[in-house]
Order: sequence, then C-alpha cells, then structure tokens
Amino acid sequence: MKCVMTIFMLTISLLTVTSFASEYGNVASIFDLSTSARAAGMGGAFVALSDDESAAFCNPAGLGWIHNISFSSLLARQFDTVSYAALQLVVPYFGVAVLYLDSGPIEGSEGTFSYTSGGGVISSGFNIGPVGIGGRLKVYRATSPNEATGWAFDPALLVVTDIVRVGLLVENAYSEPIVFPSHTEDWTPQMRIGIAVTLKPSAGVGVNVSVEGVGLFSGSPRLYAGFETYVDGLAARVGYDGDGATFGLSVRFSSFQIDWAYITRGAFPDTNRVSLGFRF
Repeated sequence: MKCVMTIFMLTISLLTVTSFASEYGNVASIFDLSTSARAAGMGGAFVALSDDESAAFCNPAGLGWIHNISFSSLLARQFDTVSYAALQLVVPYFGVAVLYLDSGPIEGSEGTFSYTSGGGVISSGFNIGPVGIGGRLKVYRATSPNEATGWAFDPALLVVTDIVRVGLLVENAYSEPIVFPSHTEDWTPQMRIGIAVTLKPSAGVGVNVSVEGVGLFSGSPRLYAGFETYVDGLAARVGYDGDGATFGLSVRFSSFQIDWAYITRGAFPDTNRVSLGFRF
C-alpha cells in the first residue's frame, strides 16, 4: 500500500507541474484518432491503462506485458464526413499500425478535391519488473491535395502495480518536420501523463478507472477520463475526451472481440467507431 500511495502522489505532482507545450497544434492530426474503439469509449484516457494490443499506439511501454499475437482493425465515420480506418498487428514486445484518413469529395471554387493522408506506427517496449519502457515511431504522409512527409518519435514509460498504473508518453520528442511543397511544419512536443486504478474483486469481474492530462498549465490544457466495468466477455464504458462524453461496449467470444464506441460532439455530428480484434 505504501508503494501505491507513493506512485499516486508522484503522479499528482507531475500532473501539476509538467507541460512541454504552451499550445499544441498537431500538424498530423491523424495520430490523435487512436486505433482502438475501447480506448475511444473511455475518452481516450488510455496512456496509463494500455493493457491490450492498443498499447502499441497508446503507450508502447505496455508492450512489455503483452504475451500473445493479435490483429485488430478499426473503422470510423468522423462527423459523418471523414472516413478513418486503421489496421494493427501486435506480437510480444512489438507492434505496427497503418492509418488512413479521407475527407471524401469537397466542392471548391476550382472544382472538386479531397484531403487524404496516411500514417504508420512502429512500436516496441519491454518491462523490468513493474517498470515498462518503450517508444513509437510515427511516419506521416499526406497525398492530397498536396504531398508531404515527416516523422516523429515518442518515448514512453509505464509503472504497473496490482492496483495503480502510471503512464507517461512524450509525444514528438524527436522529429523531422513535415515538408509541404510550399512550406514546412514542425511537430510540437508535449507530455501526456495519466493514472489508472484497476480493481478485480473476483475472477472475470473488474473495474478500470483512468484519468489523463495533456498540457495542463499551457494555453490549451486538456483532461481525459474513462470508466470501464466488465464481467467475463462483456464490458461497458463511459468517458470524457476533452470535448464531449463517450460511451462504449465490448463483446468477446474466445479469441474474437468486437468493440464499439460512441463519441458525442456539440457542434458536429456524433461519431461511431467499431474495431474487430483477434488474439492468438
């Protein structure tokens, strides 16, 4: 219990004094969409939980606790206008993901055009006792209406105890600017830190609660929170992603799992996300 309280107090201290960026403007916003409907249903507050294959994207330090092979896919219709898809493959200590975003046809003064971009993620992580260390390499490429490329590397840390988990992801710590034909855009570094509490009162029954902060003392701080409860192969979740409420459900049959998330927005249409996963 003393160890748990020490980790908790350390996390609260970090949440109140750390922030890399005064204002975060992600030029490659495709990497803000995640690859997991489960994480989306919990408001995106997953950097400290990261206990399944989505660790490859949300916090690669969690890959140190992944001991199976899994394949997952996600499909979403963002705001009823933008199509988003992701494919992800994870093996012990290693994961890769491919992301694709397409705005669809847009009518302009000079005709019809579309915004399309893609991303790739290569992640690796391992653990030494309760401490996990990892990193993810993000490669971004825009194809329409202008071509552009760039990359960034994000180191990560995860501390796991029986009840409390603390996660840290330094986004865009090292990067190569995204080069467009007419200009260049830099990736902005920022720190993402969270704490999760996991309770398992009996076999197959559990509760997960997660809170996450980004740029808390910057000009645009964001808070995320999520709650999840599960009984055997059924799970339900609710969360807040900084802009609105989120909800989610899961059904698992042996090695096959379906996750659904519903993301609410005040000024835009709500979004559904569905992911399918196989574990071997």
